[in-house]
Amino acid sequence: MVTTILITIKNIGKMKLYSLFKNLILEVANKAEIEDAMNRRRIVSLRYDDEEDPGGKGQRWVEIYCYGSSLAENDIIRVYQLGGDTKTIQPGWKTFRTDRINGFNILGGSFNEPRELFNPEGDKSMSRVYKITQF
Repeated sequence: MVTTILITIKNIGKMKLYSLFKNLILEVANKAEIEDAMNRRRIVSLRYDDEEDPGGKGQRWVEIYCYGSSLAENDIIRVYQLGGDTKTIQPGWKTFRTDRINGFNILGGSFNEPRELFNPEGDKSMSRVYKITQF
């Protein structure tokens, strides 16, 4: 493992290595997990850590409806938040940056009907849509 770390530092730099380890340690949500939850329409438990707004930190239970890139070019998910910590009204529609999600767990519950105001064509807060939950 030490050899791999030294090679990695040489090839991609210290900052990217830090980011790699941070993601491993914090169990950051990855593309495959997000898409799996969307394909199976499963409820997800996640911990959100909004570094810019400490009031936005906390545990949430969500249904994921859309996954893409924000207008600021950050990967985000559009969710319907069922419960958990929030600064705003709940239940309700929210977006979360995927790089601020950790503790991503697919739960046993599922959803088979879209929520009111779901847009099957995409999301205006996204510059690019990777995936939309299908019903």
